[in-house]
Formats: sequence, C-alpha cells, structure tokens
Amino acid sequence: MALRLNHDLPDGDAGNDPLDGQIDGPDGLIVLLPEAPRGEWRWWRVTGDRLGREYGFTPGHDVPWGDGEGRRVVALVPAALAPVRIVPRGDMPMAQALAATRLDPPGLRAPVADTHVAVASADTGDAVLVAAVARGDMDVWLAELAGAGLDADALIPSALVLPVAERGYVATGAIGGQALARTQAAAFAGEEDLLPALAPGAERAAVSDDDITARMAAQFAAPELDLRQGVYARARVSYLRLPDWRQLARMAALLLLLIFAIFVVETIKLNLDASAREDKAIAAAQERFPGVSDLATAETQIRADLLRRGAGGVAFADTAPAVFSAMQSNPSIRLRNVNWRADGTLAIRAAAPDSNALNQMLVSLQRDGWQITVPPDVAPDASGATVADITVRAP
Repeated sequence: MALRLNHDLPDGDAGNDPLDGQIDGPDGLIVLLPEAPRGEWRWWRVTGDRLGREYGFTPGHDVPWGDGEGRRVVALVPAALAPVRIVPRGDMPMAQALAATRLDPPGLRAPVADTHVAVASADTGDAVLVAAVARGDMDVWLAELAGAGLDADALIPSALVLPVAERGYVATGAIGGQALARTQAAAFAGEEDLLPALAPGAERAAVSDDDITARMAAQFAAPELDLRQGVYARARVSYLRLPDWRQLARMAALLLLLIFAIFVVETIKLNLDASAREDKAIAAAQERFPGVSDLATAETQIRADLLRRGAGGVAFADTAPAVFSAMQSNPSIRLRNVNWRADGTLAIRAAAPDSNALNQMLVSLQRDGWQITVPPDVAPDASGATVADITVRAP
C-alpha cells in the first residue's frame, strides 16, 4: 500500500494525523536527527506498516510524542555524517567478511581510535554494508535522544531509506530537508556537488515520496544496518541495574514468604504428630501406672519400677556413671569393690586418704538426687586408707 509523506509539517502537536489515537500502540516512532547539534528534528509515528505525517521538534521543548517507554524507537542519522559503503563479500564466509571489514573499513581516513565502525550483511548475501562514523557524533546523537527521553532501538544512516539503484543509476530523494543518494556501491548525502564525484556518469533516478515512506516502514521493522553495535550496542537487561534489583528483591521476598509458609505448615504438622504420639505414650503408661498425667511423670514411674526390679544394664547404666562423675573431683578415691544388687542398689567399697574426700563424693551424689547409705563410723584399714561401704540407688 502506498503511503503519503508530507513535507508541509506542523511543529509539535499532531493535528489531524490519522494515527493520533494510536500513539500508544505497539510500534512507535521514527526520528530524523539533524546534521548540526541542537537543530530541528523530524519525526513520524508508526503503527503496523503505516507512517503518520511528518512533524518538527525543537530540542529543549516539551516532547510531543509522550512517553517512549515500551515502544520501538528508530533514529535516522544524517547521511552526511554516516555514509555507507557496500563492498563485495568475495570468497570469504559472511562472518569472516564482516570481521575483516570491521577491522579494515574501506576509505577510512580518521584515526581508528576515534571512529566507530558498524557492519551488516546485504540482503542479497553477496556484499557487506559498512559505515564508519565519528565516535563524537555517536555520543552526540545518543545524548540528544536521551535528553528527549528516548533510548533508540536502532540508529540507521538515513540514506538507507532509498532503494538500491539499478546499475548505471543513482537513486535520489530527500526527507526532512536532507538530500539523499544511493548507488549499488554506496549510500550518502545527495548534495549536488557530491553526486558527480561519488556517482560519476550515473543517471539520476528520483525516488517518489510513497516509495521513500514504504522504505522507512521497512527500515523501522528490519534495519539494513544498525549503528548500535559494539560499545554502542543497546544495553541488555542486567541484574546489576536498579530496576532489576527491585524485581529480584520482590522475587526474593516472595520466596522467603513461601519458605516461611512451608516452615509454619511443617511445624504445625510436626507438633500435631508429636502431640498424638505423646498422648499415645501416656495412654500406654496409664495402663500400668494410673496416676501418670504427663510424659515426665511416666518416665519417672517407669524408671523407678525398673530400678526396683533391677532391670539389668538399664539401671546400672544410670547409677554407675553418677558414681564415677562424683569421683572426678577427688582423684584420690579408689573403688575396691563394685556390686550390683537385684533390688537396683549399687554397692561400692571406696577408699580414700581421708574421710573428707569420701564426704565430698557423697555430697555430690546427694546433690544429684541419689539415695546414699554409709556406715556410721569409718576407720583406716591396714594400708592406712579410709574405707567405707556405700550403697547408691535412685530415689
């Protein structure tokens, strides 16, 4: 469908643009940057394959296109500052040809350190498009776009809105007051004094406004050559950027909330299971000991019953360690005899240099709740050590 490109342009608001109601649509904007900084821009709205009418914008004024967030923005840069050469690929694979052209761009006169080189494969696949642009110009263009609230998805040399001319011809046209020209070997500013030098002997073929508009829509959708490459590539989503950290923080908060909810549910389930097991254990203990009301009472009753019955190693394993623990503070005490009785009593014969050491051991056992019996009188034996026969049992 042919599209009309208007050059009688208003400044600022859109007026009777048929795409007025679609400015917030899914596509976006095309802007044409001027050759001189702070010069007047041209801009168009894009919806689908349709371009709105052409408008002017003066930097420093309020932007007329609203918020550009979420919409595609393509900036056309002046052909006079971003000429494009089209060089044959030769016998090299395309990837190798692109790398070679980027490293050694044809016709480069400025220092490499001050030049940004962008390359792309031609639609035909047999040639490479290359543009060598001053880094200072790239910085100015991106800064002006940022000042207008735009982060361009692509920067395209404006001469690429012209179609490739037939052999022996040079295609000419203009957008926003900028003259353009394109041959099979280059796309450049179409100034009158440049055409004979850059396209000698070529016959001029004027491109209609409708064809230029159609080409602008095509370049908006799929640029032939995007200058936003290398260090000037559009920043990818990064978790080091603040908006991403906020999103990550929200995700982390949700994860912590989910973990907390799982923890609470599992804790409740464990408590309910523990309570059920405790009730079952208490019920089993009450069959033998009716006075039991809780686990602590049940344990005391069962342990006392085992001790009374002298239930083998279970009672001895409780009593003997208590005696050994009480002896640790008095290394001079020696056990001469240990006897475990059927009634749950541990009978020991302890010897010490004097009675004070034995008394300290007995006090320690009594402090821990053990029942102690000792003879009323102790006396030294033939070796001179104080000997006492002691019984220890649980309460």
